[in-house]
Amino acid sequence: MKKVGKLWGGRFNVLPSQEIIDFLSGRDVRGVSACDERLVSYDLWGSRAHAMMLCKRGIISPRDGKKILKGLREIDSLYRTGKFKLDPSKEDIHSNIESLLISRIGIESGGKLHTGRSRNDQIALDMRLYLRDQVLEFGDGVIQLIEALLKRAGEHRGTVMPGYTHHQHAMATTFGHLLLAFAEGLQRDQQRLEHWLDIFNRNPLGAGAGYGTSFKLDRNLTSKLLGFDGPTENATDPVMQRWEPEADLAYAVGVMMNHLSTLAQTFILLSTREFGLVRLDDRHCSGSSIMPQKRNPDSLEVIKAKAAFAQGILTSLLSVGKGLFMGYNRETQWTKYWIMDLVDESRPALSIMTDVVKRIRVNKAEMLEQARKDFLGATALMEWMTASFNLSLREVKTVVEKAVRYSEMEGLEEVSHDSLKRALQEMRIEVSVRKKDVENVQRPEGWLARAQSIGMPSEKRGQEGIASLNRRLGGARKVLTTRKRGIEKAKELLSKMERTLGR
Repeated sequence: MKKVGKLWGGRFNVLPSQEIIDFLSGRDVRGVSACDERLVSYDLWGSRAHAMMLCKRGIISPRDGKKILKGLREIDSLYRTGKFKLDPSKEDIHSNIESLLISRIGIESGGKLHTGRSRNDQIALDMRLYLRDQVLEFGDGVIQLIEALLKRAGEHRGTVMPGYTHHQHAMATTFGHLLLAFAEGLQRDQQRLEHWLDIFNRNPLGAGAGYGTSFKLDRNLTSKLLGFDGPTENATDPVMQRWEPEADLAYAVGVMMNHLSTLAQTFILLSTREFGLVRLDDRHCSGSSIMPQKRNPDSLEVIKAKAAFAQGILTSLLSVGKGLFMGYNRETQWTKYWIMDLVDESRPALSIMTDVVKRIRVNKAEMLEQARKDFLGATALMEWMTASFNLSLREVKTVVEKAVRYSEMEGLEEVSHDSLKRALQEMRIEVSVRKKDVENVQRPEGWLARAQSIGMPSEKRGQEGIASLNRRLGGARKVLTTRKRGIEKAKELLSKMERTLGR
């Protein structure tokens, strides 16, 4: 008996990778793990740093500290080998770990780990550690996408195409300049992610339930052991505003997803038969269960859906933060679920779009052909006449508008010499224009060559834009590398101090 795998596929040379299939299928055939499973390593790291600090401050004895730290490392080993599973009856990750620790080393020592600490500052800590890692991963993804855009922009900095406003032909541009515009927006997304680190890479541990503790904690030490820039200056703030780091990241991601969605919609339209300007790679398209000819731009459509999802999550996070009373409020527990859903849905979009950009094929001939139609040179003609004859731009615009109308009546798609002369006569403007100049000025290549101001789509300015973005990318890579090294150094310091304490 013959077996049927996919309900489509014979139409394609290449089928989607598993990453793309997972991206497209969403939650149709797979579930979502418990949120606290993602926090196990962070909770253990925070507990080790807290225990070490308690020892150094003399709040607990070295003997108890050694037992606690050894127990936490053993739990970490169990987790990494898949032998530590969350017990739903224990309510959350904090209770699960503390309960297991006490069962292994006894309450006499294990019960001292929570000294000077509350689940309120524990979860605030775990979430900041988790969010920080997500910010760094988003940052890596954004940089890789910008790099792909810059590479293709360099290849197509001279590829003439029609620019659009209101979904209608507007003026000539280049495909490279279009890609550079998207790269510029993504570079701001990268800056927002860096700004998140500047604002929220602060240690909430020590806030306790929200009002501190009488134990003489060393919050500077735990900050060093956890890779933070320092402790939060107010104990109540990180507990009361637990939604804010999540909302700030959601805003950065939401804007980024809007940029990806706009790029996706642009590629979708440009790839249709009606436009015919680009062709998506087979791996980013799917077929139909009934129509053999279909090539559906599924990867890009899913990115658009995820952008809408991101906006909804941001609204939820902002909404939960607007009606809180002082101190801890239980509704902020849901911020954990929302931000993790946002991360899961959004982060893969970066690598998917990077692959789309790398593999997209460009129909240069069709782009140039369309750039020569539908009066795309009318604006160039207006500007040339304004500059050449020292005329008022508003006056010349009216002339060219009339000339466009008369040329349309002739069945043309560019302003003719005769229609322009007729319009000039009607407006009683006495200037002499040559037929050759009227034709040449409207050619897209000529207009692009004259567009020499900063940020314009000429090849020269395009090359400058690529160089500028590459320089800024270098700075962004340095920021991420420095942050990652700081985190690794913090982990190394904690391990070193544990060895000094003795095992």
